[in-house]
Amino acid sequence: MSAQDQVLPGRFTAVHSERVAAECVTRVRLALWFATPAFTGAIIMAQELVAFRLYAPYFGYSIYVWGSMISVVMAALAVGYTLGGWIADRSRTDLALYCTILGSALYQLGILFTVHSLLHSFVRLGDFTGTTLASLVIFAPPMTAMATACPFLIRLLAQAGRIGSVAGRIYAVSTIGSIAGILSTSFFLVPHLGTQRTLEVICLLSAVTAVAGFALHVRAAVLTLGLIAAILPFVPPRIWPRSTVWAAESAYNLVRVVRRGKWLVLNLNDEQSVHTIRDSSGGWTGHYYDDFALGPLLVPAKRLLVLGLGGGGSIASTRVTAPEVEVDAVEIDPAVVEAAVRFFGMNPQDGKLHIYVADARPWLTRNQSIYDLVHVDLYQGGPYIPFYLVTRESFAAVRAHMSPHGLLMMNLFDASRRHELSAPTVATLQQVFLSVLVLPIDSGNFMLLAFRQETTAASIHARLENFEGDSAAKRLVRRAETEIADFKVPVGTGVFTDDLAPVEEITRRTLNTHQ
Repeated sequence: MSAQDQVLPGRFTAVHSERVAAECVTRVRLALWFATPAFTGAIIMAQELVAFRLYAPYFGYSIYVWGSMISVVMAALAVGYTLGGWIADRSRTDLALYCTILGSALYQLGILFTVHSLLHSFVRLGDFTGTTLASLVIFAPPMTAMATACPFLIRLLAQAGRIGSVAGRIYAVSTIGSIAGILSTSFFLVPHLGTQRTLEVICLLSAVTAVAGFALHVRAAVLTLGLIAAILPFVPPRIWPRSTVWAAESAYNLVRVVRRGKWLVLNLNDEQSVHTIRDSSGGWTGHYYDDFALGPLLVPAKRLLVLGLGGGGSIASTRVTAPEVEVDAVEIDPAVVEAAVRFFGMNPQDGKLHIYVADARPWLTRNQSIYDLVHVDLYQGGPYIPFYLVTRESFAAVRAHMSPHGLLMMNLFDASRRHELSAPTVATLQQVFLSVLVLPIDSGNFMLLAFRQETTAASIHARLENFEGDSAAKRLVRRAETEIADFKVPVGTGVFTDDLAPVEEITRRTLNTHQ
């Protein structure tokens, strides 16, 4: 056997090993190419959900914030798809794609250090302009970068033919990733980690996706990921004012308890959104919460239903005039319940207070109890009432739980001179209840009084005439005697229904007019 013949088997083994290694790299690359749209889809949807939560303390929770933000997101995706196709036609490898994704991760990292100062500067521009500019600066660039993935990968995979099949698979994988991003952000990341940590997780996932692509080209990929991971712990945490006693972030709200002199204040999302005030020394608050004490003076009250617990301000006031009343309170946010129990004197262990963590409307459907008094004070972390809780159908569901002599007391904010929100709300109540009266309160608040029995302002004055109590209670009663009156609903005023209740549009218009 010649020397040449002896070498040939070794050469075959080396060539075979190289082919196996090349096939392995190809399979890894294909797996990465199909995994990438799943990750980018998840990142885009996670950013969209976090954006809405991030904006709430600054711009509120209205549909206008949603609309402004989603419009910018869609524009960013359109630009990203176009840009991704353009770059793919000029690239022979996937390196440009993963550089783009790395750029997104680095941009997100920079935003983490500046996001709250940016939002503070945008907030004075209003909910539409401020939200739009915030979305353009904070989320549009990284989302645009992520959107380049699908057209880029379709171009790379289409080299093997079957373009339609490839495009369908890529967008299917991206959609599955988007679903995973929505579910993980909604049910785990935001409720358990909060908005800030969720943004950090999204940034890290972006970096991991980019580095995974670099690993097939550049040995320094691990160092890139390590650098980003090393910087993340130095992202400054959100700093609360020194007046903050307690803060928590739930699936529904950013909840804070703040001390202002002798007052404890419950804020939801916006710092100006006050949901309960409590005097640490006890006593009256001087705000609309006190007016709920009138309820037991107007109807016999043994059982009270509170829709929208907040910090329990309406309960505390009611117990001044009816200390033995039994209360069922419904509150959608468990963090608000925790604040009410820890800081506002709500004690479910006293046997007379039962707290249910639920959405008010579905809870009414499941519950069969009957109440003499019902408090409705339902605001979603700002001046906006959830539309489905101020409709004819909603009020009918409440009425079904009321005794024949029952009274519904509803706090309503309407700063407009023409009563643009209060008029249709009263008109809606009048379709369900026999009598609806109004007690004006300062700063645009109204207490709406809806009775199941025929009741007049004169009869209420007679009930309150001989009231005896402390000086603060007497002042409250004397004001009620003077100011409780019928509400003249203008002819042609619409009624809110589940099908049509433009509460947010009216509220936004009145706020802009008031400002």
